[in-house]
This record gives sequence, C-alpha cells and structure tokens, in this order.
Amino acid sequence: MKQYDCKKFEESIVDISFGNIEEFPIISKEYGESFDIYKLFNIIPIYKKQKPIIKNNTFLLWEPCSKSHAEVVPGYAEYLLDLGYHVSVLITPDRYKKGLFSRFENKNITYNVMTQNKIRKYFKNTDLRNVKGVLITTIGKLCNEINYRDSYKYFAKYVDKSKIFFVEHEAKYAIDANSWNEKLITLRELNYKGAKSVVVNPHYFGKVEITPKNKEITNFITIGAIRNKRKNNNRIIDAVADLHNKGVHNFKVTVIGKGTVKNLPKELRKYIDIKGRLDFSDMYNEIEKADFILTSYDENNSAHQRYITTGTSGNFQLVYGFLKPCLIIRSFAAINGFNDENSILFDAENEYSKAMERAINLSEEEYTKLQENLALYQKDLYKKSLENLKELING
Repeated sequence: MKQYDCKKFEESIVDISFGNIEEFPIISKEYGESFDIYKLFNIIPIYKKQKPIIKNNTFLLWEPCSKSHAEVVPGYAEYLLDLGYHVSVLITPDRYKKGLFSRFENKNITYNVMTQNKIRKYFKNTDLRNVKGVLITTIGKLCNEINYRDSYKYFAKYVDKSKIFFVEHEAKYAIDANSWNEKLITLRELNYKGAKSVVVNPHYFGKVEITPKNKEITNFITIGAIRNKRKNNNRIIDAVADLHNKGVHNFKVTVIGKGTVKNLPKELRKYIDIKGRLDFSDMYNEIEKADFILTSYDENNSAHQRYITTGTSGNFQLVYGFLKPCLIIRSFAAINGFNDENSILFDAENEYSKAMERAINLSEEEYTKLQENLALYQKDLYKKSLENLKELING
C-alpha cells in the first residue's frame, strides 16, 4: 500500500482541518520515541507529530529566545549531566546547524531539533509527568520580566510547576517592582537592593583546547558588534591608535561581530581583523587562537551598570570556559571573579592602551600563571553552581 508523505500533512491537519485530531475516533495514534504517528482507519499515516525523546531520568532543556543567550545552554546541559540526568535539549535547526554543541561529547544527551513553534506546542500539551524537570534558560522570553507567573501560560493547565525552573538574565525590573523570586536562577550573584537568587553559572562549552600565549603577535579578541550600547568600542580604537603611535606593532584585535574598518585611519586598519558574525563552531576556534578577551565597560555609562548589579556578560562565560584572561576596568572586576592574579586590570579609561601593552609584553610563563589562577576560580565557581542547582531541584 502506498505510504503518504507525513510531512505534507504536518501542522496543517491539526491546526487547520481538524483542530484537535485526537477527538476523531477514525484516527488512531502510534507512539514512537521521537514522533507520534496519526493514522486514518489505523492504516494511512496522515500526521507525524514530533516530540522530545524522553527516558527514565530525563531533564528537558529549552532556550526560548532565538536571538541571544544560546551560549548558556551547553553549560546548563553539563550541570544536569553531572547531576546524573539524561538531558533532552530542545534546539532550533539554526542553533544546531551553527554548532552550538559542536564541542560536546556525552552519550547521555539528546538533541531534539525542533522549531520554536513546535516546542511551544509540546509544552502546552504535556503535563510533564514523564520527566524529572524542565530548565528554561531565558524566562524573560516568556513574560515581561516582572510578572513571572505569566510564564506558566506556555505550559499545560495542570502541569506540575515544581518541575519547571527558570533562568533570569536581567533582575532589575522585577526587583524594582517587588516581584522578584529568589528561586530564579541567575548567572552571577546579584548586587542590587540586597536581592538573592540561585547562582548557576554556565561556562562549559564542551571539549576546548587551552592554548598558550602566541609568541610573535598578541591576539586580542572582542565579541559583539562594534557599537556602544553594551561596550565602549571607541576605547579599543583609541588604544590601538595609541599603541601604534608608540611604535608597538606586534598585536592585532580580532572582532567577532558586525563592523567595518572603513572609517578608521589607514594605518590602524591592519590591526583590526573583523570576522563578522560567526557560527558557534568558528567562534570557538577563534577564541582558542586568541590570547586575551577585551572588555570595554564604562563605569560612567548607565547601560553598563548591569554588569556589576543585576546582570552579566557573555564575555565572562567565555573567559571562564576557555581560560582566556580578560582586560577589564577594576571597578567591574571583583564581582565577576577577576583580579590582578588572573586578569589584566586597569583603573581608569585612559589606561587602556597601557593595559594592552602590558598584556603584549607578558611572558609565556606569566601568561600561564594567569590561566592557572583563572582555572582555580573556574573550578570553584563550577562546584558552587552545581551544588546550588542540585539543591534547587531537590527542593
């Protein structure tokens, strides 16, 4: 008998023709591991419904934001794996294709490549009875960052809410509105109005190579578009110009993100290597080849204050995960785990080029010592985060 192409019927039958397909007695359902197949008269397959793979000890992991925060997902997966769970990641085709988990090696993890629409439909129609829990890595995508109860409207009406855990990336709005929930996960300890949270910092990206300092050309790297909303990029350009004028030429700045060197003086363009937006696999490769991660937070810029109060930066996760020392202004350092023993700190904006020159002149032995101290901090941060997550899940 001819088998129909189920994909041609997917979504359209349920959403347009029938409504709830399970209400029709002439429709039978055949359960599978990752798909349920609906058949007409128990013979003709008419609809193939994708679902996450669930095992005996499964924790679901979902990033509902399609534009940002993806870099935290591998780290949270690793914590759940270390706690003994089978991790079933719900990941969009684009994120999977771009290699978010390209460095991951673990047999107890499943990648369910699904659209955000399919993922949302799954959660809306399951009571989560057969899973140990669900970790949502951006609650702000499900609510307005103030009314957190609204997040549950994306789940089945009678779902066990105690199984659902949320990560918040910006705590300010809820704290100001007195609606903050101390059981929400944050990537770093909060430093705002005495608010508390469950700190679980995701900085594991898989198998990475911890590389020594380049011998001839010091490679600084900055991640993000060349714009001042989140960073003061003029500081980096001014520092490059200052180094050039002082006769320091043995360095380059690799930029992962949008930007152009067209508006720079010709003599400075040779120092700037703009890679554009990269997939995760290529970004991991570029970070491994770099020596230092550049940050350019401005203590006088109100938009930057979140990095020492109510939020954090993806740059810091990369510093921890790849053990790449960063250049950072001292007022932003301590709360994020950085000091003179594991980073290059400077005290004022006009000292940025001096900090870069200090990094350039660092010996391989001195550089290795910075990495070793970063590794100590990373190990302690991981241990505390794992304990915090375990305690949260166990209630």
